[in-house]
Amino acid sequence: MKNNYKVLQRTIAKPISFSGIGLHSGDLCNITLKPADPDTGIVFIRKDLENNNIIPADYRYIFKSNLCTTLKAYNSDAKVITVEHLLAAIKGNGIDNLKIELDSKEIPILDGSSKDFDIIIKNVSTVEQKNKYKKYLIIKNKVQVKNKNSTFEITPSNNFEINCTVNFPDPIGIQEVSLGKNLLDIYNNVKDAKTFCFYEDIETMKKNGLAKGGSLKNAIVIKDGKILNSNFKYKYDYFAKHKILDIIGDLSLMGLNIVGNLSVYYPGHELNRLGMQQIFSNYNNFSIYQYNKSKEFISQENILMA
Repeated sequence: MKNNYKVLQRTIAKPISFSGIGLHSGDLCNITLKPADPDTGIVFIRKDLENNNIIPADYRYIFKSNLCTTLKAYNSDAKVITVEHLLAAIKGNGIDNLKIELDSKEIPILDGSSKDFDIIIKNVSTVEQKNKYKKYLIIKNKVQVKNKNSTFEITPSNNFEINCTVNFPDPIGIQEVSLGKNLLDIYNNVKDAKTFCFYEDIETMKKNGLAKGGSLKNAIVIKDGKILNSNFKYKYDYFAKHKILDIIGDLSLMGLNIVGNLSVYYPGHELNRLGMQQIFSNYNNFSIYQYNKSKEFISQENILMA
């Protein structure tokens, strides 16, 4: 644990705004990303609400995690829906502190991946925050969670690596992807992979008031074993890569930089939530490290965040 962790925190260089419709609500949402002070983390601010409108990007604030990840404030009904692709882009660009102002409950889906969010962030660039260093989550013991047919397992490692296996009906089938040795490498390999669904699930979602903003422009749709998107260039690992993108976004809700080897089978948002809870359920599972410049050593902090 010597000088490998002497990496400064980052935020964006200046504010930037953009708009789009939500995948499930179909509502227009205007968003402004703003720089934030060191050690404040990622925070959503519902500007359309007058009171109790702040929602930290923290796994303890997860309200629902079935079709997407939804966060909810403790002290109000304020929610923010479908956060995972924006959070993946934030994490993939090394951002630790950021204010996300929005005037509706759902983050825009944009193209269905993190690509457009990535372009927006890179348009303003990121800056280092002096004398404040990143925090790292060091996995010390194997942590495993099973949920129906899905498995989440993370083990000690000197790097961050993800091994993902999915198993869906044709034309997807079984896909396996192993990526690492660092977050940037993993993110750059998966940021363009769009969300996907099966046509028969769309009717169910619409009956439940969801998928109002979905289209072939922001999702890959499969019907009768065929992909309906005419411009889609099939790759053997595309759908597994989208699941990794979701994992990056969801696990960013721990507010830390993971050092460990993650293996997932048939992952989803709920499995990711359960995995995070299990990591922090026992002090023996992890340590949190942050370099302390003033004392010229790396401080160790054990925090139980169950």
